[in-house]
Amino acid sequence: MSNRAKRPGRRSRRILAVVLAVAAAVLCFVVDRSGGQGSVPCWEDLYQVFGLEPGTAAPVEGQTSVTFLDVGQGDSVLILQDGSACLIDAGPYNARDALAETLAARGVDQIDLLVMTHPHADHIGGMPSVLAQCEVKTLLLPALGDSDSDGSLVRRVLEQARAQGTELVRAEDGMELPVGNGTLTVLSAGFAPEESSSDDPENDSSLCLQFRAGTFTFLDTGDAERDAEADLLARYGSDLRSTIFKAGHHGSSTSNTEAFLRAVNPVLVTASCGQDNDYGHPHREVVERLASLDIPLYRTDRDGSVTVTVSGQELSVLTTRTGGESLLPAA
Repeated sequence: MSNRAKRPGRRSRRILAVVLAVAAAVLCFVVDRSGGQGSVPCWEDLYQVFGLEPGTAAPVEGQTSVTFLDVGQGDSVLILQDGSACLIDAGPYNARDALAETLAARGVDQIDLLVMTHPHADHIGGMPSVLAQCEVKTLLLPALGDSDSDGSLVRRVLEQARAQGTELVRAEDGMELPVGNGTLTVLSAGFAPEESSSDDPENDSSLCLQFRAGTFTFLDTGDAERDAEADLLARYGSDLRSTIFKAGHHGSSTSNTEAFLRAVNPVLVTASCGQDNDYGHPHREVVERLASLDIPLYRTDRDGSVTVTVSGQELSVLTTRTGGESLLPAA
């Protein structure tokens, strides 16, 4: 009789392989959903522990820039990627001339994608003027109803768009739209108002969007508040991680929870707000929260328009009011 130990049989090896595969799948699921939260490591942590190099997305042709436009107490963000333009919101009515001048100065006479995050006047007041000035290919819309607080303004936007021949598209969860060589994804087409505890449920009906070009990502949640942020966090987890983030609801304390900011983990945040605005945006709690997380905050009320340009592994940040320019690592 041989004294050699018996080798595991084929059946045993198959069972072991199945167990390992299931364990790996569970690990990937947990890291994808909850990585970076609490004691759960994110992929970057695991790469570092095991001495591995994370994979990188293929480089994207053409320059990418995101400009948080100074439109006073309102929102308007211009994304330029390889000659294509996407404008998310268009600020209040009284900023329409400044917005028109900015677009003209940047040579933007055609907008491939115009986005209405939600129908509040400080986000869409300048939209009819943009539609009159520029050739707009597609207008992406949230759910609209008779209860919209600025219904007459919405009607003017839609009438102007139809007169120009602009394609009207109703946003849906998971929808992807091209912007140059990048992609704008609708993470949420709006958190149901009846499920919102917000004093203004229309804020939570905001489209929540993530733009991606190569390894660069930008997250815009409109005026979505804490309930909508919690919904995004539950659905996407660490996939919310983005290079830059526009502070929710102009930097209000009704948004920008610590859990949400930790999940997004941006290189920088910009709050779009007006000088000495009546709302006190950005709120002190949010400013202090960002400081405690060591996340730089730019503000249009102090810095003017803020342009973030992607260059390799660096971000160039240029502000109009302070005239400053700085470089930050892109990750």
